[in-house]
Amino acid sequence: IVLFSHIRTGKWSSIMPLNLAETFGFSEPIRAIPIVDPDASHTVGLVAAPGEPHTPLVQALLDEAMTLADDFRAHR
Repeated sequence: IVLFSHIRTGKWSSIMPLNLAETFGFSEPIRAIPIVDPDASHTVGLVAAPGEPHTPLVQALLDEAMTLADDFRAHR
């Protein structure tokens, strides 16, 4: 929120996800310029303490991470 307030002054600029910027709403002098190149990807790791059962929140995060990883591998 603080960064967005600085940007609204018109004296700052920033790179942020479009959906985050849209949450705050656009008005002059703010505008969105899509970044389309280069297409970049990053490897992200997820670490959880060993042992079962995990708390429901940790298990949900692990399940979602596995689903995303499977989808990513399927579309490579």
